[in-house]
Amino acid sequence: MPHAHTSDPSRTLVGAAAAGSAAAADPPVAPAPPDPRQRRYRLHAGETIPDGIRRIAAGQLADAGDELAGARDDELGPAVHTARKSIKRVRAAVRLSRAAIGEDAYVRENAQLRTIAGRLSSTRDARVLIDTLAVLEEDFAADLPGGATEELRARLRDEHESAVEALAAQDTVSTTTHELQQASERAEQWTFERDGFAAIERDLRRIYRRGRKRLRTACAEPSAENLHDCRKRVKDLWHVSELLRPAQPTRMKRLSHRAHELADLLGDHHDLCVLRVYIEVHPHHFVDAPTRDALLAVIDRRSDTLRRRALKLGRRVYKLPPRRFVEQVSRGWRKRVQST
Repeated sequence: MPHAHTSDPSRTLVGAAAAGSAAAADPPVAPAPPDPRQRRYRLHAGETIPDGIRRIAAGQLADAGDELAGARDDELGPAVHTARKSIKRVRAAVRLSRAAIGEDAYVRENAQLRTIAGRLSSTRDARVLIDTLAVLEEDFAADLPGGATEELRARLRDEHESAVEALAAQDTVSTTTHELQQASERAEQWTFERDGFAAIERDLRRIYRRGRKRLRTACAEPSAENLHDCRKRVKDLWHVSELLRPAQPTRMKRLSHRAHELADLLGDHHDLCVLRVYIEVHPHHFVDAPTRDALLAVIDRRSDTLRRRALKLGRRVYKLPPRRFVEQVSRGWRKRVQST
């Protein structure tokens, strides 16, 4: 009568020990670093527009999450700035895809990304005021009384440090990182109702037309609000011209650089306006009224210069009618990209 097979306890223990020893000897395999090309903010020749936009959005959001997750407390300020730039790029891509992904998806994604960026804005806003003041101190040193900005600068630095500490002390970073991961995963699943250049043609025209309209409004009435509205639309054009560079590499590169420069000019103008309001609300940060007024005068001079330069450049950026602009990009895309 055959005997039933029974395991040898000693063999079991020896095998387990050997397996454990082997596991201990082999270090865990580190995950492969992300491919920069896959996360690059540019459509690739040979990929469809829907595939490219899904790749770009998911990659940029993953970059933003990685930037925040890997930052120490003393690195949070720069990490927030980098993450916010990635989020702004994705919001521009969402606007470019609005008709193709559908209104429900557009409203959901745009609102979610706006909320995330807003949550991170306090540290960035405080840093901007410090940097803006530093530029004025350097460029207009001869026009300001000695020590005119010492107390103001100290106050701005305290507020920035407080904003960074609050961000680090709360669950803001972990919450934001988690939400960025979810948004990245959703982007990979976006469905497009159109393919080819038709997926973005309507919204490219809308982005360009809205920016051109905002520029005309700012030229007619160059208020701080109108110039800021113009800046937001110019940034959309800057980002989509980066994204669509393969359509017309030389022309889109030139447009991207000009739109970037215009956005910077308008951004510097906006930062000066914010600083001016801050100074007016906090007059006690100056030794006397003449000292405060000297700084306000410098701000006004710099603001006027930036405004004139921005409006002049804006006319070059938006010189083409919307229909002609889109036709040129469409023709370049079909010739250079779809034919590859």
